Order: sequence, then structure tokens, then C-alpha cells
Amino acid sequence: MKSVLAFARALPLLALVLSVPAHALDNATLDSWTSLFKGVYYTTGYATGVTSPTSSSPRSHAINAMRINLSDPDIRFFSTPGNGSVIGDTNAQTTSSFLETYDLQVAINANFFSPCCAASPDPKDVLGLAISNGNVVSPSDYNAIPPGGNPYSLGITAGNEALIQYFAPGADVSSLYTAVSGGPILLSNGQIMVAEAPQNAFFDTNPRTAVGLSSDARYLYLLTIDGRQPGYSDGATLYETAEWLMLIGASHGLNLDGGGSTTMARADENGGAVVLNRLSGGVERYNASNFGLYAAPLPAVPEPSAWALMMFGLLVLLAASRRRV
Repeated sequence: MKSVLAFARALPLLALVLSVPAHALDNATLDSWTSLFKGVYYTTGYATGVTSPTSSSPRSHAINAMRINLSDPDIRFFSTPGNGSVIGDTNAQTTSSFLETYDLQVAINANFFSPCCAASPDPKDVLGLAISNGNVVSPSDYNAIPPGGNPYSLGITAGNEALIQYFAPGADVSSLYTAVSGGPILLSNGQIMVAEAPQNAFFDTNPRTAVGLSSDARYLYLLTIDGRQPGYSDGATLYETAEWLMLIGASHGLNLDGGGSTTMARADENGGAVVLNRLSGGVERYNASNFGLYAAPLPAVPEPSAWALMMFGLLVLLAASRRRV
């Protein structure tokens, strides 16, 4: 069984301006990581003048990314559950509706699926391994990833141990509590695993959703790259997606369903969904598979007490009187 164990490396919570020696992202900027929830950090990034070996026309990228601390005891993962029906594996749902239905804090789209792309909650077949709450929603299968190929999976145990691995049909997945799948593998041990020159339209410029794991078993990364919006964000090749995963801190990475499916959402203070990226089709797609997490709110900053304010005022007056002496 081929496997890529995924471990994470922390990034400092500082604003970064990144000049990348690799071919694709020569002018990339990454904003500072900000805390959204306990153990969950968010950033945005942008790149201009992006070119590839098959296209010299400059393009732009706009990204959204999450960094999740897998050691935080309040973090718990969840993916679209099975529909229990004879037809299909799940009932399609927008990422926003998925987040709100299950009271999640963050969500992205996940597996490829069939048939695509009706704007309604129809039953769908999920392509590749999918596990929700320890239950297999879709088994691992061959040739599930366009344009044909074996799916790899992001698997997470109940204790939030995460890995990226190919699970052959019939493989033992009893240790996994949550799993979503995609392909191809983008990063392994910090090395880009896809060719810089796109092989076909699937590898070429598109909106992208990807996940990454970093080198010290600590962080999971979620990434979206907007596309098909000239003047704002044209989309990324798979090679460029791998580079962005490296920039945000990942050493291992996996491509998920993209294109019109690409969505990242977070919960607002009332539990409603806020879509963070700009959707390529203008509206959310009904996806067969979504992936999200539960997280605790940030600790409240206590307001200063009346006693503390009074003492502060006395100290100010004392300092002022000493200056007058």
C-alpha cells in the first residue's frame, strides 16, 4: 500500500511577503494569519504575473486558506453523511448549507462526484473513499479521479491523527473517523509531485480546492484558489496549487474537486455561513461531498473591572503629580 504520512509545520503569526524562486509564483503575497476560532487560523493571499510553460499570458491568483491545530482538544471533523437511500451515496448540498445544517465552524467542498452539476439537492454518487462519523459513505474505488486515476484520501482518526494515503478497494479503514478523497497527490515530503507543464485541461488553469498536512504532525491546511474571473483570479494549475500549499506551510498535499465546486465557508457569530472565496459560477454548486470542522469560540477578553479602572486612574494621577514636583 502506498502511503504519504502527513505532518505539519507551524508558521509564525506575522504578515509575510513571499518572493518565490519557483517558476509559477514570482509575485505572491500572503497576509498574516488571524484567529477565527480556537485552534483555527485564516489568511488570504494574492499573486500576479503568473505564467506556466504552456502559457506566457500573465494570470492572477486569489487564495483563501485555513490552518487547523490538530492538537487542539476542541477540534472535531465531519464530512457529508450517507443518505441511506438506494440511489446514490449522499444528497447534494451547498457548502454553506452543509455548514449551517451541522453547526460547523469551517467547511470546504471535498470529493469529486457524479452526476454533476444540477442546482438541486439530488442524490449523487461520491467518487473515492468517504467516511463520516466512522461510517463508510463511499468505498475506495479505482479510476475515480478525472481524467482517470486512483483516488488518494485525507483520513483522520477520532483522535485527530491525520494522513494522506491511497486506500485500495477492500482496505481496512476501521481506524478512520473521517475521510474525504481526491487526486492527484500534489506534495510529498515537501516535493511537488505533479509536472509544471499541464498535461491536459484537468491539470491546467482552474479554480482549486486542496488540503495539506505539514511536517510536525500538528497542522491541517485547507486551501481554495479562485478562478475563471479575469482581472481578479484566473485559476491555478495543479503545479501552482502545490506551490501555494507549500507557501502556507504544508509538506504533503492533495487536490480535491475544484472548478465550480470550489467553496470555503465559515460561521458568523450567529452560526450562519459566510462564503470566503469568490465563486467561479457566481452561486454555490450542490456538492455530493463536503468537509468541515467543529471548533470552540475564541476565549473572551475580560473587560476591566471598576476596581482595576480606579487603580489605573490613581496611578495616572500619581505619575502626573510626580512630574509637577
